[in-house]
Amino acid sequence: MGSLEAASPANAAEAVAYLSRAPFDNVYVQWLLESGQLDGANTALLWRDESGRVTGYCYYGPQIVPNADEDAAFEAFAAHTIRTGAVRTIVGPRPAVERVWSNARSALSMPRAIRTSQPVYALDRAALRGSRNDADVAPATQAEVNEIAMHSATMIAGEIGLGPDDRPASAEFVRRTARIIDAGWWWRYRVDGRLAFMCNVGSATAATAQLQGVWTPPDMRGHGHATLALGAICDHLLDVHPTLCLYVNDFNLPAIALYERVGFFRAGEFSTIFL
Repeated sequence: MGSLEAASPANAAEAVAYLSRAPFDNVYVQWLLESGQLDGANTALLWRDESGRVTGYCYYGPQIVPNADEDAAFEAFAAHTIRTGAVRTIVGPRPAVERVWSNARSALSMPRAIRTSQPVYALDRAALRGSRNDADVAPATQAEVNEIAMHSATMIAGEIGLGPDDRPASAEFVRRTARIIDAGWWWRYRVDGRLAFMCNVGSATAATAQLQGVWTPPDMRGHGHATLALGAICDHLLDVHPTLCLYVNDFNLPAIALYERVGFFRAGEFSTIFL
């Protein structure tokens, strides 16, 4: 029989060793662990198999992010998910999400939306088709925070089917955007002073950085801005990170085409359940 164990500084090295085996799958959770963000409402459990090796890990916070090597771990993670009460999102590698969901669904609310297949893409310097010389991109500044937060809220609302009145444009959302800008993780491209493209680094480890918030304002689409800007941003980011990664809905064909034009290649598959 295996066993659950609370994540702690005492087992952090073992947990990181497990998570780093799949850097594109686990970048977010590994970043949370390594940056000391597991406290209060953000907690995690690891799973030890019969021999005592760490073979599973699950983050419990605003979203639940599982990964493991054996069914017993998923059953245990699902039982804890039920005990946590209010569950908003389950996201992660598709097999892990499906196994946790199959064990917990009878006790949870009906999903608002299910994104069954979300291809994971990765990029390294050798695969990059783009250059910083193609577009005058730059990290966003605090002078742009309200504009960027508004566009980000619009993007999120469209992703999960929220109406205009439900968009996450609260003061805390703007503050979170400001923190990402302060970290130098939000990038943008302007054409004639108008925002033409934006994206940000959501998490990073020694192996990779995960991009998110990839967005071209609707009135700026169809002009090739995204291809030039994303290629240029990736060129800059690959000075700092050995690889980049992201995941995308399988039905978002324009986004997939964009990533593949820039050189991203398939590296896995995620799934998300919105409750």
